[in-house]
Amino acid sequence: MKITNTLLTILALAGLISLSGCLRDKCTSSRTYVRFDPVYKTLEECRVGIAAEGPRTLKKPGKIYAIGQYMLISELNEGIHVIDNSNPSNPVPVAFWSIPGNVDMAVRGQYLYVDQYIDLLTIDVSDLQQPQVVCRSENVFALHGFDPARGYLVDYLQTEVTEEIDCADDQWGNMWFWRGGSVFVNDALSSSQSGSGPAWKSSSLPTGIAGSYSRFGQYDNFLYCVDNSSLRPFSLTNPSCPAALDAMSIGWNIETIFPWKDRLFVGSQSGVFIFNATNPAQPVLESVFSHATGCDPVVCDEENAYVTIRDGVECRNGSTLSVNQLDVIDIRNLPAASLRKTYPMTNPKGLSVAGRYLYLCDDGLKIFDKEKPLEMKQIAHITGIKTYDVIALDETHLLVVGDDGFYQYDISNPAAPKEISRIAVTP
Repeated sequence: MKITNTLLTILALAGLISLSGCLRDKCTSSRTYVRFDPVYKTLEECRVGIAAEGPRTLKKPGKIYAIGQYMLISELNEGIHVIDNSNPSNPVPVAFWSIPGNVDMAVRGQYLYVDQYIDLLTIDVSDLQQPQVVCRSENVFALHGFDPARGYLVDYLQTEVTEEIDCADDQWGNMWFWRGGSVFVNDALSSSQSGSGPAWKSSSLPTGIAGSYSRFGQYDNFLYCVDNSSLRPFSLTNPSCPAALDAMSIGWNIETIFPWKDRLFVGSQSGVFIFNATNPAQPVLESVFSHATGCDPVVCDEENAYVTIRDGVECRNGSTLSVNQLDVIDIRNLPAASLRKTYPMTNPKGLSVAGRYLYLCDDGLKIFDKEKPLEMKQIAHITGIKTYDVIALDETHLLVVGDDGFYQYDISNPAAPKEISRIAVTP
């Protein structure tokens, strides 16, 4: 379970993109590429323990999750920051849960559900300083591949490489190439984006609120997880140990899930899959809305689904088109779903809705009045921050996470949002 698609996207690029960039004459030039080095782990390395530590600084924040007075922020592939947010003007980091291989999370009551490479862990977090694994559901998530000699392909490490090269070296003239087991992708395509403590209080928000990039969602008495190609339901009849049900194959490059009423909106790089969960144990695909190729989180209100589509090396699935837009989809008469309007954007990412407003991570943070979906008006734009995802807790309080940190805003006047606090990323 990853924030970005890696192997499949890179292979798609390999099949569809090949551009020559040098003449055959004797010369040299400077080229910058991003090198993707495969990371393999054995089964034993995938199934390691967890630990509660003292607070860490944010370095590479990922998913966000609000539960009661607490904020959870994932540190990509390393674990989860626990922040006491009872006073939003002074959020206090209280612990770091070290969970190697973790990306996604969900909470129900005292139980935290997280992915750890190929497994789903259930962790009792009733004591923040002493979380305990109470159940491990093995082999429920598909990763990028398996090599009998090296183990599971769990990730690709990205490193920017700049070299002076001979123009006759055709490899460096391409948008991508393989070398020594690593993949090199043209830098122009690679920009993307990213002692005893207090008891857990979950009575007011027993299941919490996830950001729009979440791959975990809950409805009724079920947990739903998506990986790159499947929807995987789990029964929470026994919340201390979810029971895996039959997985449903959807297609490639599945990215996010957003439960809304008795529907599950699943975002992919090619469209939005809408499942009817009237029978939550066996959701049924009832509609597909296809869109331009690009990364695709989705959220809903009573009438519309809002989908951001953006480009980037992890979002193109082999396409050379540059697509950055917000689609507004009419969902008033499901299973029928139709496009109402497309709004051009810079490079949109996560989004959230509350009341009549839409909050969108695009070149900072943008706020739209969506009362008239065909004539949405941008009423505010916060620049100078590198945003990735957003949660509107209500119509007065906004949580924002990005490459440079975690922010909170007072949005009681949405046309003039005020920063309440921030926790900056430490390089």
